[in-house]
Amino acid sequence: MNLRKIPLALAVGAILAAPAVQAQSTVQIYGKLYPYLLDERGSDPTPAGARVSTLAATPTGASGLPGTRTLNAGNSNIGFRGTEDLGGGLKARFQLEAQVSVDDGRGAGDGGGLMFNRNTYVGLEGGFGALRLGNMDTIFKTYGDTIGILGLSSGTFMSSSGVLRRTGFGTSGASSFHLRRVNSVQYETPEFGGFQAGLQWSTNEAKTDVPPRDPRVLSGGVKYDAGPIYVALAHEVHYDLYGGSANAPAAMRNNGATDPTRSRDRATQFTVEWRVNKQHKFEFDAIRKQYNEGASAAGRFSSYRNMAYMLAMENRWSDQWRTAAHVVLSKAGECSRVNAICTTDGLDGKKYTFAVGYFLSRRTFLFGAASLIKNGSSARYSNTEVGNNPTPGEDVRHLALGISHNF
Repeated sequence: MNLRKIPLALAVGAILAAPAVQAQSTVQIYGKLYPYLLDERGSDPTPAGARVSTLAATPTGASGLPGTRTLNAGNSNIGFRGTEDLGGGLKARFQLEAQVSVDDGRGAGDGGGLMFNRNTYVGLEGGFGALRLGNMDTIFKTYGDTIGILGLSSGTFMSSSGVLRRTGFGTSGASSFHLRRVNSVQYETPEFGGFQAGLQWSTNEAKTDVPPRDPRVLSGGVKYDAGPIYVALAHEVHYDLYGGSANAPAAMRNNGATDPTRSRDRATQFTVEWRVNKQHKFEFDAIRKQYNEGASAAGRFSSYRNMAYMLAMENRWSDQWRTAAHVVLSKAGECSRVNAICTTDGLDGKKYTFAVGYFLSRRTFLFGAASLIKNGSSARYSNTEVGNNPTPGEDVRHLALGISHNF
């Protein structure tokens, strides 16, 4: 060995090892558990033989929600997140988050066990912004869903998305613009004077040549968050997810295994939030959804579009008492079919939710909540938790009492 090269090798090794020596890492365990006693029931379905929208299921007059009392846990979760300082303003960041079924202990999977099926990613943050890879909420959802109901709305009957961000016909979640997306790459810019922008791409890895399919999602937005005002504009595009066909009657669908028809669904949402002395928050949302499919066969689904709106608020009346409420209105919209009539009469829907929380500490509170969906004669907007779906025109009511604890 050439002894004169040893000092140089040691110096190079010291330089390469220096960042590892200097790196500082932190890991945090966190979670939210909120089991609640729930009463779920339906009422006033559209009678058999009544005239409904072309896109609606045939009414039977029977209720799909006979009434159930149970204990549920929503999206109670446990997570692990951490950062590592890589030096020079660069940080590595990770998060693993899993649903925890406090009510029956099964975990997120049907067969039980712990699965990191919620926001889970690893990425880098620095002066360039933030880059994350994993399974994450879309930019559309993150930028446009800010208040919720006492922080408990996701995955429960209290969520506004069942009426605000999907269609009112059918029961498939393919039309939803509020879902977490797997196989995602997400980038957010640094914050400039309160402004920030984000872009996300995801695929479900189901691309095929015959028939031609390339299911993927593009989601992006820009927001301004400073002082008492928050404003955001977000847009999301779904390719070959068939949000219209999956919810239309079978004879009108274009998403069959051999059908060459492609789909392109998109939504644009405007959100503004006003905060008063950190005690009171008020939010207004307007969203336009469009579902488009390039069908050619007569009678098939071609397009559907509608507008939906929400007013929401959260109020802190004292250190112990808080209330939250929202009102959602979804219009009947307009539709088209190939060389055939398409009507949307009765596809409108409304949702009213109110909740009150009594805080025993910053981490623990008792809560009560009530929700009512008023469906138009053709609509099947739903926020059910027990597994059943309303029939056309059926209203959906929920009452709940529970306890929430964060850690």
